[in-house]
Amino acid sequence: MEGAHHPNSPLVVANLLHRARQLSKGVTGLLSGDGGKDAKKAAKKSSEGGMLMNTSSVSRKLAGGEHDRSSTSAVLAKSSEPSGIASRKDYSPDLFLALCRTYSIVLARWGGGGKDDVVRKISGDHAKGEREVATSKPDPCALALLNVLCFSTPVIRATWGLIQSDDKITADVYSVIDSDKGGDPVRSLKIRPSFVVSGSSGRRSKNDGAVLLFIFTSLLSHSLIITDDIELHDMDRPIPIHQLRRCIQVYKKLLYRACAVDDRSSSIKSTYFGLALIIASSRTMRDLYDRSSRRPLCVPKLWLVPDLLEKEIRHCKTYDDFVSLLSSPVLRVCPFLVSFKRRLRLFERIITTNRVQLQGENSQNPFHTNPLKPGIPVRITRGRILEDGLATMNNLGANMRRRIAVQYYNEAGTRESGIDAGGLFKEFWTDLSAVAFNENYALFRVTDGAGNCLYPNPSSRAAHGSEHIVLFEFLGRILGKALFEGITIHPRFAHFFLSFLRGDYNFLHMLPDLSTVDPQLYNNLMFLKTYDGDAEDLCLSFTVTVDDFGGTREIPLIPNGANVDVTNANKQRYIGLVAKFYVVDRVREQSEAFTRGLWEVIDRSWLRLFNEPELQVLISGASDGKIDVEDMRANARYVGGFTGLDRTVNRFWNVVASLDSKQQASLLRFVTSCERPPPLGFGSMNPPFTIQRVGIMRDSDKLPSSSTCFNVLKLPTYSSEKVMKQRLIYAIESGAGFELS
Repeated sequence: MEGAHHPNSPLVVANLLHRARQLSKGVTGLLSGDGGKDAKKAAKKSSEGGMLMNTSSVSRKLAGGEHDRSSTSAVLAKSSEPSGIASRKDYSPDLFLALCRTYSIVLARWGGGGKDDVVRKISGDHAKGEREVATSKPDPCALALLNVLCFSTPVIRATWGLIQSDDKITADVYSVIDSDKGGDPVRSLKIRPSFVVSGSSGRRSKNDGAVLLFIFTSLLSHSLIITDDIELHDMDRPIPIHQLRRCIQVYKKLLYRACAVDDRSSSIKSTYFGLALIIASSRTMRDLYDRSSRRPLCVPKLWLVPDLLEKEIRHCKTYDDFVSLLSSPVLRVCPFLVSFKRRLRLFERIITTNRVQLQGENSQNPFHTNPLKPGIPVRITRGRILEDGLATMNNLGANMRRRIAVQYYNEAGTRESGIDAGGLFKEFWTDLSAVAFNENYALFRVTDGAGNCLYPNPSSRAAHGSEHIVLFEFLGRILGKALFEGITIHPRFAHFFLSFLRGDYNFLHMLPDLSTVDPQLYNNLMFLKTYDGDAEDLCLSFTVTVDDFGGTREIPLIPNGANVDVTNANKQRYIGLVAKFYVVDRVREQSEAFTRGLWEVIDRSWLRLFNEPELQVLISGASDGKIDVEDMRANARYVGGFTGLDRTVNRFWNVVASLDSKQQASLLRFVTSCERPPPLGFGSMNPPFTIQRVGIMRDSDKLPSSSTCFNVLKLPTYSSEKVMKQRLIYAIESGAGFELS
């Protein structure tokens, strides 16, 4: 339709009015927001004041074929004569605003976001006043309205265009997002239908900016569900990328005001519209942030509020202090406004202070007042890492947070000389991960797409029987213990598996996640999504065929799916169900078992601070795993007579810089039992990387050795850089246990 994308097009109005009539019969009752009795009063008052337009008449005539400009203008002029709303012979934005108020009331009340006060953490069960009329879950009518507005009209672009071009609406939006501009707290914003709005002209409300922002946000969030990255970045759908950057700035200011600036006292009453606006903005912002973590939408600093929570974190001293910050509205509603490094530091302080409470401190100071507490002894035989670990540690549950004293035995049954003050468990975890996450063990698979990331093997039951759930729970507990001990590990997990670890898989990522699991299937679904012909010609049904160790079986996606053909009308549902089956349903049992074990050691609220890529950094350190030698050197400590200016020390750092990345990782593992640096760098390593002087008479007297409990490298004073490199490589690549020293 010519001009359909212009916000002032009468054809847009025709479509909106027609859909409103279809989906919202008895529109007067929906508009009131106060029930049928108040609706009748409002209608009577409006008719007496000559303010209410006969929208049903306009809908019927415009939807009945009167689409040329002259006819449309005549209908609008005739229908609006009693009220004066659209006295012009062309479409007025006031009519569009009237419809947006209607849609906002419907979506705020029945869209599932108007009942729970997430800022003050008050659930819908305790809703009072105006919020009692709202729902905690979306009603079918609200979802139907969202579908129509998103996919049958250009309302998204029209609302965003008005927000940016209409001076009055722009000022209204700024009064909402910026507390310095005045205006009510976000959660107390109210909305009224067109026939009860106040104002000198009777046309505009002071909250029209908030109304348009809410409609736009709700539709943007809903449209992102089926918008893939190619459409978003290369096809400017639903709006261009540079406009999305403006949206991010608006949402950042709104959420910062709602969660950090507005007074949260009980004297300020929350309204269903204000709460719905906060939840919609938070959900949309989180979805955009997660998308940006896969393929950047903007520079990282655009998401952040400078210095947010920096002062609060610095003032915390105890475990309870740090945990109390997790209940702050900022970290619950919009953690992405806080820099990742700051959130990572908060997580590190939470686990460190809790670990010190439960285990004591690992210190060589003889006057220390909180020594290490006795550990739970665990016997591990080299060659039986997984079996012995499962037998001795799987029943510990939450006691995994306590100190575990690993006792290593070699294959001959002789106990090794190492005494566990923390280092031997790191050695155990590294050895365990090499076994359990090996694809040949059939508990995990590697993605076919880029990255070679791990995810649970859908056929693990066929390989391990009913015990596979026990194994996944055990590995979850062990991963939790590794996080609790600050151990960075090598395995990298698939994006959708990390979503399970956070506890709320984001279905927005199904198609990108599918592209990593099965690129060919993803390409086929993308072909179907953009296929211009008749989908029935492809002879597809609502089933999938899976292969378990050579045997194939057909699984219906819906009841009687084999007899339901894929058509143009239902192909979007088919695409979503296929993607959901491969990235969610097939691995749900294994992923939930793994997650149960993880949450026994690491509280779920701690992990909710991060999205999936950030959680991977928490687990494995920097994405490339490379060691920053300069950072390592700047934070190293020297004992036993060494100083940073010593000739042997300088030789050592020259040797480290000359090693390849694999050898550097082996050296780090040799000293700390971790082959990856800490996520926050070597400055956060506790105890710090330490080099201890070992005096020798001849180069052949001793090899380098280590104390992994204290991250100490015992370095002999070799005569040359060449000899040091040879002896160091021999030590780190020998593969011996603790007999070496």
